[in-house]
Amino acid sequence: MSKTSLFAFVAVPLLLASCIAAEQDNTECDIEEVSLHLDSPIDFFFHEYDTLQTVISTETDIVFTIRSYANIQSVPLSLRITEGASIYMISEDGTETPFLSGSSVDFSNEKVYRFRVVSEDKAWSRNYSISVVHDKPSEGNLFIDYESYHLDASGKYYVWDAPEVFPDATWKNGNPGFKISKSSAKPMDYPSTPAAGAGPDGSDCVKLETCDTGPFGRMANMRLASGSMFNGIFDVGNALTAPLEATLMGSPYTHKPIQVRIWLRYERGSVFQDRDGKPVEGVVDEPDFYIVFYRNEDAEGNKVQLNGGDILTNPNIVGLGRLPHHYNSDGSDQLSNDPIHGVTDEWQEFTIPVVYTSVIDATILENKGYSIAFGSASSWQGGYFAGAIGSKLYMDNLHLYCE
Repeated sequence: MSKTSLFAFVAVPLLLASCIAAEQDNTECDIEEVSLHLDSPIDFFFHEYDTLQTVISTETDIVFTIRSYANIQSVPLSLRITEGASIYMISEDGTETPFLSGSSVDFSNEKVYRFRVVSEDKAWSRNYSISVVHDKPSEGNLFIDYESYHLDASGKYYVWDAPEVFPDATWKNGNPGFKISKSSAKPMDYPSTPAAGAGPDGSDCVKLETCDTGPFGRMANMRLASGSMFNGIFDVGNALTAPLEATLMGSPYTHKPIQVRIWLRYERGSVFQDRDGKPVEGVVDEPDFYIVFYRNEDAEGNKVQLNGGDILTNPNIVGLGRLPHHYNSDGSDQLSNDPIHGVTDEWQEFTIPVVYTSVIDATILENKGYSIAFGSASSWQGGYFAGAIGSKLYMDNLHLYCE
């Protein structure tokens, strides 16, 4: 062994020992899990598992929804926070008091409680709110014009307001993930953006565009990002390691959807490429739009929420409506140069019926045992990082009709 390699062999353990000895205090300051402890949860919640919420990294407003007639007063509140961190309850006058997890809290009258989590090294903190609100019955039918939008808190990308029946009343998309790959992008350079005055009636609409993710995307083998819009949760913390699973889709719904009518137009990018960025001969890009209705519990009563990987194939799906596409004999997606979805570069109104494979149980429906999910994308293979850069899907004036 040479002197150089011997030095390296000895130095590595010494370096590791030095790193261990100099290990820094934790800088994280997150609430990771919130739970309410009730003797009979089903008297207050639609499902027993609704008493516990796992908090994703971007979430700071934590809301529990209870039955319209229920009222939670004194209830033990448990908060799991990052290791070494401290948590304080903030009073109305701004006074901070250490909060002991498991302490009883009065959530009557939809009172909102504020908390501050301080990291172990005391250099970082993060504010949260926790509340319990009553369920607000919906009329079932929805009209969405995509005209209510604003920049997110960072000012980097746009977000859209959604009906209150959706989690936090906000549409989700892949913009937060695109921010990781292209932090220098301007708001209108993101995959999901507003298009002012470009709708079929001259109003604002949504533009979903398949975008190049730049050097970072090429390094991560995620060379493009399809513009998208869906209801549910986008877990940006898993966007790089498990992008399909990071897209949690669907919201509990107490009405049976029958059909969707929506205005669409599409401008296809010129070159369809695979995940490795190589052009695929004889294939053109296609848009996607679908509505899925599914049972949100399994046979054992565990919560089910579909994700980008199984949103169209999960056995809990009971109803599905989608733009038409070609499929292989085994049911898998067929890439084609002869699309049948019918969306062109001229505005058209599409009617998409929901086809059911199971009978809907009225009692389960009334108790939020089914979820509805909307999904749309500028490249229907975008979840697998394949498509044509520059493809654009414009959407406006969505009508949902229920039984």
